[in-house]
Amino acid sequence: MGPSLSFGYASFAGLFFVGTLARAMLISVLPLQALALLGDAQKVSVLYFSVSVGGILASLLVPAIVRAIGCYQAFLLSMMVMALSALLLWAGNNVWLFIIGMFCHVFAIASMEISLSLYIMRQIARGNLTRFEPLRIMFTVLALAIGPWLGVYLESRVAHWIPYAITVVSTVATVIYFRLLGLHKIAIGTSLAKTVNPLRYMGRYFRQPRLRLAWGLILGRAAWWTMFVIYTPIYAQRAGLGELVGAAVVSIGTAWTLTVPFWGWVGRQISLRRLLMIGFFITGVMSLFVFAFASNPWAASTLLIFAALGATILDGGGNVLFFRAVRPLDRSEMTGVFLTYRDSAQLAAPGLFAILLKFFALPIVFASSAAGMFVCAYYSRYVPRRM
Repeated sequence: MGPSLSFGYASFAGLFFVGTLARAMLISVLPLQALALLGDAQKVSVLYFSVSVGGILASLLVPAIVRAIGCYQAFLLSMMVMALSALLLWAGNNVWLFIIGMFCHVFAIASMEISLSLYIMRQIARGNLTRFEPLRIMFTVLALAIGPWLGVYLESRVAHWIPYAITVVSTVATVIYFRLLGLHKIAIGTSLAKTVNPLRYMGRYFRQPRLRLAWGLILGRAAWWTMFVIYTPIYAQRAGLGELVGAAVVSIGTAWTLTVPFWGWVGRQISLRRLLMIGFFITGVMSLFVFAFASNPWAASTLLIFAALGATILDGGGNVLFFRAVRPLDRSEMTGVFLTYRDSAQLAAPGLFAILLKFFALPIVFASSAAGMFVCAYYSRYVPRRM
């Protein structure tokens, strides 16, 4: 195992910048578009909850698609569906068309991530994952730092269609970059298991303690980021700061990921276990402060940016817990289950918030997110000490 191609890890990680930019342009645009269509933050939570159910099903079915048509073809399918979703969301002046576009969007993200994760596990030696993962995350979230503010700015100040056009162009660029790296020439071996029943390999996944722990901790991390990217623009708009300020907070908060390689290095020095405990604790404390100062929008927005720094510390660990725990012959199916963490986070967080917002004001999302971070900090104690 390991790179046998003519490019280095940085070039491979750069693919994740181009691919992520396709969805990053719409990250803050979509919650605001949903709010304009539905008129209420609680209804936006219900919408994201419903869409995430489809995303989980997509994540579980993608391994069967990979088995049926091949990893490269599954990757191409994800890119085509991403472009289709951008067109549907651009034309989504009614709720149903917007919902269909959202379902296509989450399917494209799930299938792209599963396909690329299989290439990571094929090309990156297990011992080098702790070096590659911070690099991958840095490129990924660099796109996430640029996209939210730029997308809202272009949509509100230049032309409504531009962020969606950039998404389409980015999908084409991702395919071109992928082929320039020569990844389409690599044969990806999938599991030899006969079954393609998602529920069956989901059970096999969660019977393994280390895989269960990896999924639970990254679920907590992803749930916090879900709260951040959906509810920060809504909070800023409702508090009178405006949609551009909310998008700017999201972009600045995610820009902390430029420090991910540093946090990856810190994790190698003090252990991944300690890194996660520290990151979850800091994120929890700062999120609790956001709740406490929610009546002061500028103070709360500043605290949200520093809470994002805590979440960035967590990104220094990447997906190493999963990559180190999964068995080679189970990679295809187990990757499909593992990557349900994103849609599960987008399911659990808006689902919980939809209930809470029935009874409490919007800042309750920050308090409940803080509680989740403290729970994850506690369970981080079970990460093996040698990691």
